[in-house]
Amino acid sequence: MFHRFKALGFALAAAFVLPAWADDDDTRFLLEQTQRAAGQQSQAEEALAAPPGSLLYEGKVYEVGNTLEELEPAIYVAINTGQWSHLPDFISRYRLLRGHRPALVAMADSLLARFRGDYPTAVRRMQDSSALEPDDARIRLELARLWFEDNQDKRAQAGFARALEAGLPPDAQAMVQQYHQALDIRAGWHGTAAVGWGYNDNINQANGHRSCESYIPIWNVCAFERVMPEAIGSQMVNYELSMQRRFNLRGNHNLHVRPLSYGNYYSRANPSDTARIEDYSTNLAILQAGYQYLDARDNVTLTPYLEHYYRNRHGEYLAHGLQLEWRHALSPRWQVGTSLDAKRYEYTSRGQLAGADYKQYQWGVSASFSPQPATALYGGLDLTRKKYEVAQASSKDWALRAGIYHQFAGEAGLFMNVLGIYRALRNDAFDGFLGERRYDKQQVYIVSLGANGWKVAGLVPELRLRHSINRSNLDWAFGFRQTEASLMLRHNF
Repeated sequence: MFHRFKALGFALAAAFVLPAWADDDDTRFLLEQTQRAAGQQSQAEEALAAPPGSLLYEGKVYEVGNTLEELEPAIYVAINTGQWSHLPDFISRYRLLRGHRPALVAMADSLLARFRGDYPTAVRRMQDSSALEPDDARIRLELARLWFEDNQDKRAQAGFARALEAGLPPDAQAMVQQYHQALDIRAGWHGTAAVGWGYNDNINQANGHRSCESYIPIWNVCAFERVMPEAIGSQMVNYELSMQRRFNLRGNHNLHVRPLSYGNYYSRANPSDTARIEDYSTNLAILQAGYQYLDARDNVTLTPYLEHYYRNRHGEYLAHGLQLEWRHALSPRWQVGTSLDAKRYEYTSRGQLAGADYKQYQWGVSASFSPQPATALYGGLDLTRKKYEVAQASSKDWALRAGIYHQFAGEAGLFMNVLGIYRALRNDAFDGFLGERRYDKQQVYIVSLGANGWKVAGLVPELRLRHSINRSNLDWAFGFRQTEASLMLRHNF
């Protein structure tokens, strides 16, 4: 007559409304790590593409008069030594003189615009200069360098070849070879790969909640007891692989390809005979391929993509989507960005035991600030809409992200990357089965600690910690805590 009511059915019935927060957060964390690796490559290029070198020359101050014989070498010296504050005056006086070189004026205008960060003007004026004196070796070299810095790789490759043909001095020829090497590196694959071993204390995101739903006080017994599954802890092996490559088509236009995959293998499975999910081991694979516009300040991508999720020893869903992303460098320290993403999830026949088809739309804004080259502060806001066939499962959520990356000085090459996420979700409608309209609040913390100087067979050791707390007004069904720790060996390329 009296029995314990196992509430596993409640959890499974509601499982399809549980958003894939962990997947979205881990994907973003891995993509940002890949972009940071690419950014470190750009910082290495900055030294290669450093600015070409009362006027100060060899420790003495010279007065520059209003003659061609004085102003023309003064313009070159100001450019070569980076004395940009004097250059506008020299240009304005020089261009008024009969017999001046318009090509030199255009070149000086270009390099001054480059110094100010105005790359469209810099490229345009240097092209004007090249059109006026197409055989000038210095102009050819400076134009090729500007194309390189503006990410016009094919033009830069051809421009450096033309500069060599014009007859450069030995030092300049060696510099051109360095640019060719940098272009070859740019054209390759860049990314990160890692494998690790660790432990997850709650692979099924359970809470072991127990409550009496029907109590008989006369006999002091519980007629119906709701018992949620207990948390399952398991050792695990995890891996990450994220790569990106761009194929320069013409000018600033590129084909952008970015494959990504990560997953966990858990040694333990669900011991319940009635569980619909027995094996919580997962694998997520994403392939993005599309158009990219990239110049010195802006990075715009429009990429269709496919996403495949494997769990419980079968493919659970296949999603296809379209992402539009724009990132803009306000200065060497500040970057801002925004993105739009639309995706449709289609569950397999076996996957529908734990989920249901839905559409997702997301808009996000982000910003990063680097007070120094070894430190970056970053964050953003994401708004997400999930649309199911039923309003009870559909939801809206917003999430705030904030993080810091810092690389410490020293031979060990210690670095840390800490990310915190706060998310709030509300379902669209009251759920009569669950008895309430669901409202969740979640906190996620991801910490990576590593040492670039302590490589093992060329791999960087990295300690990864991830802690999640989910609180819900339906806490008996959706509340949980989860902690994951792993020691990974990583290779950035």
